[in-house]
Amino acid sequence: MQGSMECPGGSAGVIEHLIEIRSELAGADGEAASSRLAELDAAAAVLDGLRLLAVSRVQESTIWRDDPNGTANSYLRSRHRRSHKESAADLRAAQSLVDFPQLREAVDSGAVSRSHVDVIVAIGLRNDTRARMLPDFLPAFIQIATHYPATTLRTVMRRWADQVDPLMTARDEDEAHQRRYLHVSQLADGVAVEGFFGRAQGATILAAMNAALSELHRSGSSADEADKDHSDQGMPVSTSQQRADALVNLMDRVLAGGGLPAAGGSRATVTVLVPLSRLEQPCERPADHDTLKLQVAAHHHLDPRFLFATGSAEIGVSNGPGRDVISAQAAQRLTCDCEIHRIVLDPDGLPIDVGRKMRTFPTHMRKALEVRDQGCVFPGCSKPPGWADAHHIIHWAQGGKTSLDNAALLCSRHHHEVHANNHTVQVQPDGRATVTLNRRRL
Repeated sequence: MQGSMECPGGSAGVIEHLIEIRSELAGADGEAASSRLAELDAAAAVLDGLRLLAVSRVQESTIWRDDPNGTANSYLRSRHRRSHKESAADLRAAQSLVDFPQLREAVDSGAVSRSHVDVIVAIGLRNDTRARMLPDFLPAFIQIATHYPATTLRTVMRRWADQVDPLMTARDEDEAHQRRYLHVSQLADGVAVEGFFGRAQGATILAAMNAALSELHRSGSSADEADKDHSDQGMPVSTSQQRADALVNLMDRVLAGGGLPAAGGSRATVTVLVPLSRLEQPCERPADHDTLKLQVAAHHHLDPRFLFATGSAEIGVSNGPGRDVISAQAAQRLTCDCEIHRIVLDPDGLPIDVGRKMRTFPTHMRKALEVRDQGCVFPGCSKPPGWADAHHIIHWAQGGKTSLDNAALLCSRHHHEVHANNHTVQVQPDGRATVTLNRRRL
């Protein structure tokens, strides 16, 4: 790469340098553009940190007292073209960098972006209870933020928040449930549908929608005849149109009294994964603080898939993405009257083999595979459990058992590739399934 991200001369020099980079990118190949993108991401994080430093200095000064409304928020709105919500977010984020020097250092270095800071502030400083606990866990959250996107950090922090502050998780769920709505409006040219649902009701919708989408994709038809005519004219069917087609298809099946199709070897269901301890203890009891700290210490690589993953209840769908943390209160309600499958976990949160001998994987074993593998185990693949097949490492016809130590989840593409290229699938001593590629066949 030519040039440098360093540029003297104040803001004018910065802008001039950015114009030079724009010209350079116009003729850059993919590798050069990717390298520059990494630099720009780090520079953007540093710039966001500088913005928050400026906001902090405005807050600490008394300049905003001259504003007609006499608040830092109103000053930022009137002088810097920010909305009330944007100004409030800037002020909270700026204060967090003052209160937590370690977070400030991570932002200044370009390792942590503004979106990560907003997640830490929104969840970690949601109330006094969480704010008191946050300093002990902030280094772990910063490490997650350094290596993973803000959505992953949010998942980890929501698990943590549920376990240190379970009452607030339940209250937030109740508030979300109270905001539920579904608007169906008849317009001149059709029907408009708009809605919002809490997590439990939302998971029900996702399970049904994913089932309908799976059927449409398998049939190779995600549009009606009119849509096909549009496609022939160079207007491809969008994802939102596919969802609309899936909803209509689903409603047709419901009205006709048909059953929903399965996906990935698992029938369409809403699933709740809850530790027995969360069902046995009072809903409002928080997890032991020292025990959570030991979990952080034990996870040397801080894998976000498993950090705090065995202490919270989660709701999801069996046939696609959409798993999320729910409160112990919601878990108890949802498990009052439901089909229950017992999955025994070892201290590391891995399922223990149920030991049944079957040619096909029964539902309870399939769920144990989903808990263990978290989706397709092929290197670099991120397909969720609902889009994966249960693979016999040693085929049952060749004497292989239908058991967890002879199984792994693979998406359809990689399931085919493992069989076609004779890649090695193994369950390691720690209980996790891995795939070793046969390079000679690639």
